[in-house]
Formats: sequence, C-alpha cells, structure tokens
Amino acid sequence: MRIIEAPHPPSPDHADAWAYHGIARIAQAVSLETWGVADTALSADDVHVTMSNQQYADKIRLVAVEDDGGAPAVLGHAILVMPTRANTHLVVVPELEVAPDARGNGVGRALAEASIDRARAAGRSTMLFSVDFGEEDPDETEWVTASSGKGRIAAGLPGVRLARSLGFECAIVERKSLLELPLAPGVVEAFEAESRVAAGDAYRLHTWHDHVPEEWIDAYAALETALGADEPRGDQDIEADPWDAERVRIADAQHAARGNGYVATAAEHVATGELAGMTMLIHPKDEKHEYAEQDATVVLRAHRGHRLGMLVKAVNAQALLEAKPNAKRVWTWNNEENPHMLAINVAMGFRPAGGCAQMQRSI
Repeated sequence: MRIIEAPHPPSPDHADAWAYHGIARIAQAVSLETWGVADTALSADDVHVTMSNQQYADKIRLVAVEDDGGAPAVLGHAILVMPTRANTHLVVVPELEVAPDARGNGVGRALAEASIDRARAAGRSTMLFSVDFGEEDPDETEWVTASSGKGRIAAGLPGVRLARSLGFECAIVERKSLLELPLAPGVVEAFEAESRVAAGDAYRLHTWHDHVPEEWIDAYAALETALGADEPRGDQDIEADPWDAERVRIADAQHAARGNGYVATAAEHVATGELAGMTMLIHPKDEKHEYAEQDATVVLRAHRGHRLGMLVKAVNAQALLEAKPNAKRVWTWNNEENPHMLAINVAMGFRPAGGCAQMQRSI
C-alpha cells in the first residue's frame, strides 16, 4: 500500500480517472454504511468538478492504493482543502474514508499522517478533520463532547479514535437531519401563512431556479458573506470567507457541471430594496435521484424577528416540489450551536439522522 496524489484527468471518462472512480466507489459504500442510503455520496463527476475548480482553495486528493498489475486499487482517500482568500492558516479535511474491506490495516492512519505532512509543507498551522456518524447507538456509553458542551459523538468510532490518537480534539458537532416527503397536506402552506403574518407587507419574496439573476447577484453574495460571519463555529479556528458576484457565478456553474439544479428563495426588504434573507435547496436533475440537499439559509441580523427564516424555507420547499416532484428526502446540516435554525427545521418535520464532528489540532 502506498499514498499518492490522485491524477487529475481531462474528464471522468479518461483512463486516468481510475482514482476518481475508486474514490466514488468508497464514498458510496461509506454513505450506505453511515446513512443507509447513497443520496449524497460523491460520484466521479463530483470529484472531477471539485478538483477542476481551485479558485478559492488549493485542493489535493490523496489516495491509498494497492498495485495489482492493472490500474491501482483504491483502498482509501482524503481531500485537503486549503483556502487562499481567507483562513490561509487552515487546512480542512472534509473527507477521509477507507473502503470497508480494507480497514484495520493502517490505511486511515497513513492517509491522515500524509495529510498532516502535506499541510505542514504548505505552511498551514491548523487542521480540521471531519468524522461523520449515523444515528446514535442506544447502547453506546462513551462519548466525546464538543468543547462547547453542545453535541457529542461516540468515542469508539474508528475516525474518532484515529483523530484523538493524533492529538485532535472535538471543536464542534454538526447535526445531519432528514425530512421525508411528502408532508401532510397543508403543512408547508400553513407555515407560509403564519410567517407571512409576522413579516407583513415589509418584505416581498423572489424565487430563482439554477442561477441568481444578475440584478440580485451582489446582494446575494452579501448574504453568503453574512452567513459565513454569523454562523456559529464553536472553537473552530476559522474566520469569515467573503463572497462576491464572481464567486456566486462560479458556484452556479459548478452546480450545473455536477448535473444539479436548485431553487432559491430570497426576501427583499421593500423599503430599502435590500435582500434580508435567503435559502437554497439543491437537487439532482437526473430523475433517478429522489432527494434534495439544503444549502445556505441566512437572515440578516437587522431583519430578524419577523419569521423570515421560516417564510423563505416554506416557500422554497413548495418550489422544490414543483421543480422535483419525485423528491422523497431532503437532507440538511446545522451546527448544534445554532438552536434557532434547528428549531425551524424540527418544526418543519426534520428528524436527526446523525452528524459530523469537526476535530481540530495545531499542526
């Protein structure tokens, strides 16, 4: 077994895409193992799009391989994301996965140690390492709690044991939640009606599909920046990463390249023309996929208290069902440090389905 940098092919169909297809196979297996479905697992196309776009972060894909006479067999993989606009001290490892049949042979440790070495060589000083987990085992007795005291993860999970053995500590826990569709008739409409009463005539809504109109693109970028500034981060050593119009355009292009569409609903403050809040749901265009993913939701501080968060989410949920009528599941992530957004999701019918611990250390 050896650790190498995955070659970046001209397309996922190229012979040199063997590593990306190996990564996708592992991602599918791990997703099924963790969540019970492979809805949000990486595909080879996803890996290719991610690695083809390096405008805001330097990205390295490492693979653990075993040579068997043909194309190397991929045993595990990791990605290093090193931001280049803000957080230039940081390296994030959002994925480090080992094929189920290759575990217990030091593959995960080899990938983690190689990641630390690469990050140090790049001059980074802090690493964040993500460990996903499914629904809690009721028989579990030993837990690792986030340093804030909010959220926990089972201490016996292989990723947790590996991270702690390398000196990582749990900085924050994120909850993954699932909304199963269809909802009972009238539920979302009732949430919309109640929220419109609270918002009154001070706000008007706009819903967009697949791209942000040019007239709103700067305001939309400001909302993304505000989300980064306001999002609870626990003890993570992260600063806000600003967005601009070009970054929104690039994000739209990447969604399209992955074969995804989206619906986004924003609330405009009528008196000022300012966008006060927004939410986005991403969905695969391919009808064989029956899910959607919640992306950003944010309401500017000056406009909170008018139920805009629930309003844009309720309207956007209805827009999703029109755009993707075969959707059966919606997945979302929220920091356990964010009780307000968690409460909105719970009210809409989301239930906990697992989560992710962000393990952090100085390198």
